[in-house]
Amino acid sequence: MMLATDAPNSTDAPSYDIFISYRTTRRPWVEVLADNLAAQGYKVFLDHRELVPGANFTRSIFDALKHSRLALLIATPEAAESGWVQEEYEYMFNRAKNDADFRWIPIVLGEFTDFPFLSNIQAVDFGNSAPDTYRVAFQKLLCGLNNQAPGAAPYFSGTLKFPDTDAPAHPERQLFKHERTFVDSVCSYLDSGTPLMVLAQADTSTQHYAHALKTSLQRDYPHETVLHLFPPASTNADSAAYFGRLAKQCGFDEAIMESWEWADALRQRLDEGAEYVLLITGFENGSETARGELAGELRGLLSSYPFSLRLVVMGSGRLAAAKYELGKHSFFNDLEEMRLPSVNLEDARAIYLQRYPDLMLDDETLQAMLDFCGQHPRLLEGCLQAVKRGQSDWQTVIQNSPLPSQLFTRFRNDADAVSLCGLLRQDTLGRYDAWPQDKLIRRLYWQNLITHCNGQFVWRGEFIRRTGLELLAC
Repeated sequence: MMLATDAPNSTDAPSYDIFISYRTTRRPWVEVLADNLAAQGYKVFLDHRELVPGANFTRSIFDALKHSRLALLIATPEAAESGWVQEEYEYMFNRAKNDADFRWIPIVLGEFTDFPFLSNIQAVDFGNSAPDTYRVAFQKLLCGLNNQAPGAAPYFSGTLKFPDTDAPAHPERQLFKHERTFVDSVCSYLDSGTPLMVLAQADTSTQHYAHALKTSLQRDYPHETVLHLFPPASTNADSAAYFGRLAKQCGFDEAIMESWEWADALRQRLDEGAEYVLLITGFENGSETARGELAGELRGLLSSYPFSLRLVVMGSGRLAAAKYELGKHSFFNDLEEMRLPSVNLEDARAIYLQRYPDLMLDDETLQAMLDFCGQHPRLLEGCLQAVKRGQSDWQTVIQNSPLPSQLFTRFRNDADAVSLCGLLRQDTLGRYDAWPQDKLIRRLYWQNLITHCNGQFVWRGEFIRRTGLELLAC
C-alpha cells in the first residue's frame, strides 16, 4: 500500500495535496484533522491558516481548490446550511466530472446530513471521534486518499492527535431564553393553524433553533406526522433529484420525478385523513426554479388543507424574496414572519461556549467581544477561537485575519463601490423596512453587515464599518 508520505512532490504537482471545506463551527475538529494529515506528509489547505490578510477571499479559496489534487468536505448539518460550503461542493462536483485526476471525499461525524451526494458516494464516518473510532476512520481516509479499499480491519496504529469530544453537536440541555421564546412563538402560530416563515441573516446558527423546534414538535405531535425536509444543496439538482429527495424525507415509496407528483403524494395522504407538520430548513438550497416550484406547491397545499397541514419554513434572503419580491403575487405572501434575533450575551454562553468547554470567560470579556464584532456570529466565533489558541489579544488577531475582508467579498466590485462607500460614511442608513427597496441595503442586511436600531438601518458595528472603508479605499 502506498504510504501518505509518498504523495507526489514534483514541481508540476498542485500547490496543495488536500483542500478541506468545512463550516467554521467545526474548526477545532478540522484543525486536528489537518494536523494529522500534515503529519502524514500531506500539504493541506485550511483557509484561516493559508489566506493572506487583505487578499480577495473568494479568488484565493477557489484558486486553492483549483490547485489541490484532493478535497475533503466535512458534511455536518451546519455545513449543509452554509452558502460557502455549498459553493465549494459545487466546484468539487463539477471538477470531478471533468478532471479524472481530481478526487474528493465526504466526511461525516456520526450524522448523515441531507447533502445530495451522501446517498451514492462513500463517506468516511468519524462517529463520535473517540480514539479507537477515530483511528479506524483515519485509516479509511488515508486509503481513500490513495484510491484504495481499506480492507476488513482498518486501524491506524501511528501517533495521532484526537479532537475534544466533550461537547456533542446537540447536547441535551435546557433551552436558553431566545430558544424558548422562539419555540413557544412558533408553536402558538402552529396551534392556530397559521403558516410561518422564520428568517435569519447570514451566519446565524439556525441549526440550534431548528433542532430545538423539531424536538419540541415531536413531543407535541405524533412523531410520524412531523416531517423535517431539507432540500438538496446542489444547484444542479433537477426536479427529479430535488423532489425525489423531498419524497424520501417524507417517507413516500412512490417514484417522484416532478413537483406536482410530490404534492399529489402528500395530497393523497391528507385526503385519507393524515395530518402533517412540515418543518423545512435550508430553503435557500437548490436552483431558483426548484425553490419556486416548491413554494408554489406549498401555497396550493396550504390553501386546500388549512387545518391538516401546518408549515414552518426557515431560510434567509431568498425565503424573504418569496414573500416580498412580487407583492401580492409572491408565493409566500400569506405566511406570517418571524426573524431570529442577534446574538446576545446569553446566546454567546449557551451556543458558542458549548463548543469550547475548557474556555473560562467572564461576562465582561464576552460582552467586549460582542461589542467589538457588532454581534456578528462569524466574528464572534473567530474571537473565541483566538482565545482557544492561547492568543489573548483577540482584537488584534481578528483585525489581522482574513475574516473581516471575507464579510465584504460579495461587495467588492465596481458596481457597488461608489454607493457602498457613501453608505460606509454614514451612521444611519435610512428607515428600517422588512424588504427595503434599495437593493444594496437589502443585500447588506441579509449578509448580516447591517441591522436595525430605533427604526433605522445601522452598521452592525464600528469595526465592520471601518473594515469596509479600508477595503474599498473610500
